[in-house]
Amino acid sequence: MDTLTQRVAENFKEIRKKRELSLEQAAKLTGISKSMLSQLERGEVNPTITTVYKLSMGLKVPVTAFTSERMIPISQVSKQFIDPLTESDGKYRLYPLFNCGDHMNFEIFDLEFDVGGEMQGHRQLPGTREYITLYKGELTLLFNDREYILTPGDSASYNAFDDYVYKNTGDCMIEACIVVQYARV
Repeated sequence: MDTLTQRVAENFKEIRKKRELSLEQAAKLTGISKSMLSQLERGEVNPTITTVYKLSMGLKVPVTAFTSERMIPISQVSKQFIDPLTESDGKYRLYPLFNCGDHMNFEIFDLEFDVGGEMQGHRQLPGTREYITLYKGELTLLFNDREYILTPGDSASYNAFDDYVYKNTGDCMIEACIVVQYARV
C-alpha cells in the first residue's frame, strides 16, 4: 500500500474509532458507501480527492486530518540542521523547531537576534497569539505605541495580528523562544 493510501486509511480509522462511529454511521455522515469505507480503512483502494473531501465534510475535520502523518511518540530536532528564516540583513534569525500541523495549532521557534537589530513583526491571522521567553540579552517590544523591555527570564504574550516591533537594545545577541498559537478554526 502506498504512503498516502496508508495514511488516509490509518487516519480515517483513528478518527472513526475516537468518535465511536460504526462504518454504517460514517457512511450516512459522509455519503460514501459502507463497503467503500471498509475498503478505504483497510487500505485496499486509493482515495480520490472527492472521497477525502466527502470524509472531511461529513466528519467535520480538515482534509489534512486524513492526509497528514500520524503523531509519533517522540520527535527530536537539532537546531544545527535547521535553516533559519532571516530578516534585517541576517541580524534576525528564526529557527522553526516545530511546525503547525493538524494535531497542533501552534509553532515553536528559536530566535537569535544580533545587537542593534530591529524587526517589524509580520501580521498573523486574526486570533493568533505569540508568546516569547527571553533567555539572553535585552529585547524591547514595541506594541500599541508602548515599549516593553524584556530581560533574561522574562516572558510576554501579545496579539500577533496587531502591529509590533522587536528591537535588540542590549549589548549582546538575544536568545529567545517564540511560540505562535493560531486560533482554532
